[in-house]
Amino acid sequence: MRKHNQHWQATQLQLQTIVFELLKTTPAAEITVSQVCQLAHINRSTFYAHFADVYELIESTETSKRQELINRFMKRAKTEKMNFLNQASIVYFLEFIKENGWFYKIVLHSCTEFPIQEGFAKLYQLLIEPLKQQRPDLSDEELLLYFVAYQASFTMILKRWSEEDYQLAPPKVAQVMLDALPYVIHKELFAEH
Repeated sequence: MRKHNQHWQATQLQLQTIVFELLKTTPAAEITVSQVCQLAHINRSTFYAHFADVYELIESTETSKRQELINRFMKRAKTEKMNFLNQASIVYFLEFIKENGWFYKIVLHSCTEFPIQEGFAKLYQLLIEPLKQQRPDLSDEELLLYFVAYQASFTMILKRWSEEDYQLAPPKVAQVMLDALPYVIHKELFAEH
């Protein structure tokens, strides 16, 4: 059973790696199951045992890449006391995005929600929980709206940066992201109490 599981995971990773490489040169709509199977040296039934179609494989690949980003960030955050609310933390995040720029350009092009869902809860905790303690007069709905405002700003800044081929240096983009925090959050997090 364990050997089967390792083989399953290896095939899954191989398919994700292949589609990741294909996405560098081929639009997602043009990638076919046959093409992936040929490159992986597997038959179609093996492919379909793992994924319903190429789009599910691409989505799985995106999720894996986002998880890799979160894992790298969290590992570094533990050793360097990073918290995603300072310039150094955001610069580290942006450098990863830039390293994988072509991939994030694809992800951000069709992005309608926060691009790093895996980090949603942690970011909410970092931004909103302190504000909730400082401002008990704000309802949960109001706090959520402030968070949504930051998410929208964050996402659109990343999208614009990717459309401009990551020309602006990560430290400058990081500063814009910090400056884009809604005033009420910025005031509570960065004001000297």
